[in-house]
Amino acid sequence: MNPPRRIKHRKLAVSLLLVTLLMFGFGFALVPMYNAFCRLTGLNGRGVDAVAATYAGDVDRSRTVLVQFVATTGSGLPFDFRPEVGSLRVHPGELYAASYYAANRSDARVRAQAVVSYAPGRAARYVHKTECFCFTQENFAPGEVRQLPVKFYLDPALPRDVNVVTVAYTYYNVTPDGATAARGD
Repeated sequence: MNPPRRIKHRKLAVSLLLVTLLMFGFGFALVPMYNAFCRLTGLNGRGVDAVAATYAGDVDRSRTVLVQFVATTGSGLPFDFRPEVGSLRVHPGELYAASYYAANRSDARVRAQAVVSYAPGRAARYVHKTECFCFTQENFAPGEVRQLPVKFYLDPALPRDVNVVTVAYTYYNVTPDGATAARGD
C-alpha cells in the first residue's frame, strides 16, 4: 500500500472511531437530558411537586368547577373499568388526584392503553395531567386488579362560562394478539 493511501485510511479510521465515541457519549447523555426535560415539563408524571408549587399562588378559590369522570372499554377488552369517584368539585389552579379501578376479567395477559377525551372540547387545553395511567401502555396479569392514579389541575385561565368538565377515558386492548387475549386462550 502506498503512503498517501495509508494516511487516508488512518484518517478515516480515526474519524470513524471519534464518531463512534461521540455517539456512545450522546447515548449516555440522553437519559439525564430526558429526565431533566420531564421534570421541567411534567411529562410522564415527573415534576408534580414543581407544578403544585407553581400553581399554589394562582388557585382561584372564588370559583368551583365540577369535573366528571367517565370510563368505557373498547371492544375486545375483557375489563371492568370505572372511576373510583364519579366527580370532584375543584378550584382552578389547585392540584387534585383521582383514581380508576381496572380489573382484567380474562385468564390471559392483556396489554391496555387508555385514551382520554374532554367535554366540552375547548376545555381540553386547560386540563393538565401531571400523572396519568394514559401516558403508557399497562400490562395486566390474568385476573389482576389495579387502582390507576390521575393527578391533574385545571388552568386558572379556563373560560368562566365552563362550569363542568368531563374527563372520559376509553381503555383499548393493545395486546399484540388481541383476539387471543379477549377470548381468554
